Amino acid sequence: MTKRVLSYVRRLFKNPSITKSDLYGSMGDFRQAEEQQLFCAKCPGITLCKYKGLRWSISVKKIFRRQIIVAEVGNCVNRQREKRQRETEQLIRASKIPEAMKRCTFGTFITAGDPMIRTAKGLAMASVEDGASLILGGGTGVGKTHLAIAMVQKTVSRGKAALFVPVVDLLDEIRSGYNEGTADAIQQVVKDADCVALDDLGAQRSTSWVSERLFSVIDARYRSGKQTIITTNACSMSQLEKMLGERGARIVSRLAEMAQPLFIKARDFRTRKNVQQRLPVGK
Repeated sequence: MTKRVLSYVRRLFKNPSITKSDLYGSMGDFRQAEEQQLFCAKCPGITLCKYKGLRWSISVKKIFRRQIIVAEVGNCVNRQREKRQRETEQLIRASKIPEAMKRCTFGTFITAGDPMIRTAKGLAMASVEDGASLILGGGTGVGKTHLAIAMVQKTVSRGKAALFVPVVDLLDEIRSGYNEGTADAIQQVVKDADCVALDDLGAQRSTSWVSERLFSVIDARYRSGKQTIITTNACSMSQLEKMLGERGARIVSRLAEMAQPLFIKARDFRTRKNVQQRLPVGK
């Protein structure tokens, strides 16, 4: 077996001078690696893999100032891909994006040739790359929520925890959580996520309690420097401040410092629908 293993390793590294003393581990491990290489060359897929997605690899390592060749077992590419897909699916479920809105991606966002809408899409895409916070304001139907969900989905696809949370729903969950003992946990999840999209900020009925809860969440994300996406029907920061009630000035102060604001002035999506249907996706 030793002779065969040496022949295999020498071919693998294109080095005929490799000796048994250069190998670390049992000859059986190296033999297993050779056999598996032949099997994996005709990969039947993870479901039919007799190795269950585990694969031997042979590499050179430096131990005690000496280079040795080691045979180690790890995950094959297909198993790693399946693991990433499974983790992504779990993150998507945790993101709280409604099923009907999962179609909202950058690819399905149509600008209909509107320069302002095109700018909003570009800024949203750039913010994902930079991990920057963003405020998308403006009237109804200009694509704010679509872009926020697209940002969350893109962030999730990169293995990060991201949440899409309509502000009114969040406040309702916190209220209900007081009876069930989950109010603090709900708020902590929103504070801790890598990326959070707070949808329709300002639509809530403003009370002292509501203002306090919103300030607590936004202040925590401001202090941690975590990416926060805001959508609002407000058309300016001063209007948003008024919509946020008692702590509006302090909330807007945090938002102005942590996020890039863009107030979209464009026609309602519904009035552009016929135009959009004639355009290719994403244009």
